[in-house]
Amino acid sequence: MTTLTPHAPTSDALDRALASLEWTLVGSHRHQLTSGEPFARRHDGPGFVYVFSGVARLAVRGAPSEDLSAGELVFFPRAHSTSVLATGDVEFIDVVFEAAPFAHAAAETLPAALVVRDFARQEPSMVALIDGMACAWGRDSESGRRGGSSAHPRAGDAVICSRIATTIVSTALRAWNEAGCAPAGWLRDVAEPRIAAALEALHQEPGHPWTLDDLARVARMSRSAFALRFQEAVGETPIGYLTRVRMETAKGLLLRSELTIGAVASGLGYESQAGFSRAFQRHSGWTPGRWRVEARSGAVQEPRASS
Repeated sequence: MTTLTPHAPTSDALDRALASLEWTLVGSHRHQLTSGEPFARRHDGPGFVYVFSGVARLAVRGAPSEDLSAGELVFFPRAHSTSVLATGDVEFIDVVFEAAPFAHAAAETLPAALVVRDFARQEPSMVALIDGMACAWGRDSESGRRGGSSAHPRAGDAVICSRIATTIVSTALRAWNEAGCAPAGWLRDVAEPRIAAALEALHQEPGHPWTLDDLARVARMSRSAFALRFQEAVGETPIGYLTRVRMETAKGLLLRSELTIGAVASGLGYESQAGFSRAFQRHSGWTPGRWRVEARSGAVQEPRASS
């Protein structure tokens, strides 16, 4: 997991990234646990946990446990399990978003969990918004233990809480980016607006049959100049980067949707399922079908992110 302490300036590239990541709330549930009490719940989409008071230990698959205190927030960019053990009396909110296939390609490059320390002091206005979410609209019927979703949601809660959630997550991601924790390949276009245009097009439509000439035209550069500058700025070839984006998008679809492997292949621009399967196995070491089975059983672990 990545622990955050912001210090760097924002950028136009970050503005574009945050503008593209809009979240639809599925539910928000407020919980109170006594010391030694566990809580675990699996979510099919992204989400976050914020601790209002007390202390708890958070477990994330593939990473060491993290001790959380009042005022700290953890964002999960993908499907995840919220697994908390109260190490003292604790009150927290567990928020989950709708999984959106193809919509959040940039989020697929993020670590499994982003921990924002001292969030309450850094962003007191966000804490007030989080507290308001505990009015808690939720589409799922399961209410949280000892204080879950509101029994009487108000008209408009779905839209309002989704916009609040997007604002909160954008703030957390800004802090994470300012801390210099961004993994390779995310926001490397800060000083390269023409390369950024190609990256944005590629992330928006990973299934488009992109060629080097197509991407160069988007960037308004010659084919040779674009290929050279892209390699320098991003660290890999345009087609290599496209393949990686497609494979990471495929992982999200295989894990969180019921699409057939053939449908995933076709949606990501592959003419044959066999060609997609070969590319996926080169990228992940697994066939798509086996990866889906193992990922859903929890056997596939994401690599640990470094801060």
